[in-house]
Amino acid sequence: MSYYTLIASLPHLPTHFDVERPPISRPRLNQRLKDLDEPDAEVVQQLANFLAWDRQTLDRSEQNVIDDYERLRQEIHHPIVLEIVDNRINIRTIVSALRRRRNAQDPPRGVGQLVQPIRDRWKEPQFGLQKRYPWIEPFEQCMLNGEAVAAERHLYEFTWRLYSRMADQFQFSFEAVLLYLARWSIVDRWTSRDREAGLARFDQLLEETLGEFARLDI
Repeated sequence: MSYYTLIASLPHLPTHFDVERPPISRPRLNQRLKDLDEPDAEVVQQLANFLAWDRQTLDRSEQNVIDDYERLRQEIHHPIVLEIVDNRINIRTIVSALRRRRNAQDPPRGVGQLVQPIRDRWKEPQFGLQKRYPWIEPFEQCMLNGEAVAAERHLYEFTWRLYSRMADQFQFSFEAVLLYLARWSIVDRWTSRDREAGLARFDQLLEETLGEFARLDI
């Protein structure tokens, strides 16, 4: 399949994720992707599996979450998808660590590449990660103030900018398709969130927004 034809058939993504609705519905997006070659379709499915895992419900056990992550990580080989996976896991690890430190708990065990650096620099501001993750300080302040929606927005802002910078490197390629899907997912998550959730307890919103990992004692 021609990537040029596929990408040309997709409506432009907004310049920012904070819009009323995605530029294309999920069924129509799936329809556009149905003619991908089998190897590419498999990679897209792996990305879709991870994005679905990332939005998992709260009735999962901690071990199921860890097992699913490890399985997905072993199945994925495309570097763009791996980068998307690692970014989301790193964000979840940081959020979990901030919550545990706020509650005077021990560092998380967790999964991913940031677990040990956070444990090593547990008492430092932003765990010494502020240059790499500038969202930590404003997110933590919002967390401490109970400003749930503002905190959530900082996470989306960082991820949206990261994927947009990555997408700037590719044109009419399979990588461009993957990064379109990743950014579309951000728009979809933001526009489909519970608009009344800002009235709920902050920890509950984090769990609804970030999934099981937001409250895992791991």
